[in-house]
Amino acid sequence: MKRLIINADDMGHSNGVVRGIIDLHRAGLITSTSCMTNMPAWPLAAAYLREHPDLGAGVHLVFNEGRPVLPVDRVPALVAPSGAFLDDAQILRSFRRGTTRQLRAEFRAQIERFVADVGRPPDHLDNHCAISYVRPDRFKVTLELAKEYQLPIRSPFGDDLKEMAEVLARHNGLPLRLVRSIGTYYRWRIDRAGIPRPNTFIQHFSMPGNRTPKYLLSVLDGLPHGWTSELLAHPGYDGDWREGDLRALLDPRIRQRLGQPDIELVDFSAVNGRRP
Repeated sequence: MKRLIINADDMGHSNGVVRGIIDLHRAGLITSTSCMTNMPAWPLAAAYLREHPDLGAGVHLVFNEGRPVLPVDRVPALVAPSGAFLDDAQILRSFRRGTTRQLRAEFRAQIERFVADVGRPPDHLDNHCAISYVRPDRFKVTLELAKEYQLPIRSPFGDDLKEMAEVLARHNGLPLRLVRSIGTYYRWRIDRAGIPRPNTFIQHFSMPGNRTPKYLLSVLDGLPHGWTSELLAHPGYDGDWREGDLRALLDPRIRQRLGQPDIELVDFSAVNGRRP
């Protein structure tokens, strides 16, 4: 059996993203979503999640887009003069005093906003964008909170790291050697801490040139037996690249393939507390 979490990222990013995720959930084509509780469409997303507890939902921890959940005077090391989060380039250069402490407080506030607005705990944590993994001091905070809240975590560096490192490096514009070393270290940190994770993270569907039903079918056919895989998608109606993910997932051939008995659609509860 191939266990598959189809996770739609960025729930709450915009109204178009929320509507795309809702349509896929109603069609039975996604089992999970990751929520940006700091973004403008979060109230719309939270309202849907309150009414649909069957959709697995985690917190997409953000520190490089939008504005913080906490007042900016509580997280000055994380923000630009505008009050928005630092961008990726600024984060790479930033070693401001208090960053780790403030990031921990901000991430906790994002999780607690989810709980307050949705009325249930999240079923996992994951991070927004590759910058989260380039800075180990930032990723450490996610690990601490996953242990504190006893939640599974997304691990871009899974049991197939050796095979997937080149894809991850190319997609994220990082040196292959760096991806291999960071990936090995992070995977060790996650497993040493006893934090549950899927066996593999499939992000290469949601890449330029790959957002097609044909490519997605090849991914589904190639899922490893006996593993729990997380498939990343970025659906939305914003008139940009997100619509490619959405159209591919809505293709009737995908529904037909997902209905075959060799694939079991699950959410992060499939890995919570145990490794497959």
